[in-house]
This record gives sequence, C-alpha cells and structure tokens, in this order.
Amino acid sequence: MSVKLSERLKAAYDMVTEGSVVADVGCDHAFLSIALVSSGKSPEAFACDVNEGPLEKAKEHITAAGLSEKIHPHLSDGLKGLDSPVDSIVICGMGGSLVISILEQSIEKAKSARELILSPQSDIFKVRSYLRNHGFSLLEERAVTDAGKYYELMKVRPGGDLTLWDKYGDFGLKYGPYLIEHRDKTLMDHLKKRQAAIEGIIAGISGENKRKEELQKEADIIAGIYHDKD
Repeated sequence: MSVKLSERLKAAYDMVTEGSVVADVGCDHAFLSIALVSSGKSPEAFACDVNEGPLEKAKEHITAAGLSEKIHPHLSDGLKGLDSPVDSIVICGMGGSLVISILEQSIEKAKSARELILSPQSDIFKVRSYLRNHGFSLLEERAVTDAGKYYELMKVRPGGDLTLWDKYGDFGLKYGPYLIEHRDKTLMDHLKKRQAAIEGIIAGISGENKRKEELQKEADIIAGIYHDKD
C-alpha cells in the first residue's frame, strides 16, 4: 500500500531525523507512520490516537502495507498510553491548546525524546512560548501551504540554546523566529498578505486607540523584515 501525504505531512516527514523511532500522536489513518517506515527512514513507529474510529482505519492501512510488525497502533490520550521510548514525537493537526495539554500531561516523556515536530493549527504563539519556557530549543521551522491554508511546523529538542526564541520578541513567537531568520519564502508571502490585511483594518479604525497602535506596530515590523530582505 502506498500513501499520499499532504504538503504538511510531507514537511513533517522531511523533518524527522533518519533512523528515529517515531511516536505519531493523533495519527488519524497512520499515513505518516506508514510513509516513514515503508521508506526505511524510521525503523519503527507508534501510531497513537485517542479515537477508536481513526485507529481502526489506521490498523487496516498498517496491515495493508504489510507493516504490522513495525508500526504499533495505540489507543492513547496524547502520550499517556505510550510506554515505549521513542526518538521523535510528531504532533500535527491539533489546536495549540491541545498540543500544550498533551505536552504538559506527559512532560517527562516529551523531554525524554530527542526531538519533537509540532504543527499546531491555532495558538501557535502560545505553543512557542510554552516550549521556550520549558527549555526546548528551536532546531528548525517550515512553512507550507496545504489545500489553500497556511501552516507552520517546528522542530525542537529538550535543552540546548534558547536564544533564537527571543531574537524577534513577541513577533518572532507569533510568526516563527527560524522562519524569519532564514527569510522563508512561504512565510514572506504570508506576511505580505497579512500586511495588506492589517492596513485594511487600520484604514477602517477612526481615531487613535491601543488596537490601532498594536496593528501599526505589527505592520511596521513586517515592513522592516521586507527591508532587511532587500
């Protein structure tokens, strides 16, 4: 059985370090686990999901791929039901608050892994702040457009140098300090759209107020990033 990964899952696949045993949390139909193991990039994977329906589908796909001995389905609330050590933890497709909750409830397990690859669908500022405050260093970020939607992925590890988190202040925690540092093209395109949207909002606000000041500050920072790029 061959699987077709979405652009976001392709990015997650690429970010997993070669040879890593992977925990695919919120695995849905286990396509990422299957791609990683069938290609030989990962020797073993644990496909975890809190819902029985998707997990049953995952089991069917794993069996069809002939990988039942290498991919282990787990009915698990986050990392709670995972007792085996893993090198890489992947969490994609959940809201940021849920990502934080999963990490918070199993922080020792999260810190025992060599790397975490996360792609929150919301509250990404809060996720980056949580990781920074709990001692995870930022290794890499990627931005992708998938089915017309913009997503960011980050690769972190326990410990290491935390300074990159703070390089661009709150703006960096919102949009990704690694992406800004490397002038990621997908991020730049996203920021251009964001700046146009901000300017439209500002134009509709009469008088001066705190919200208008905050928006203008963000627009000025974006303009500064473009200036640095040039």
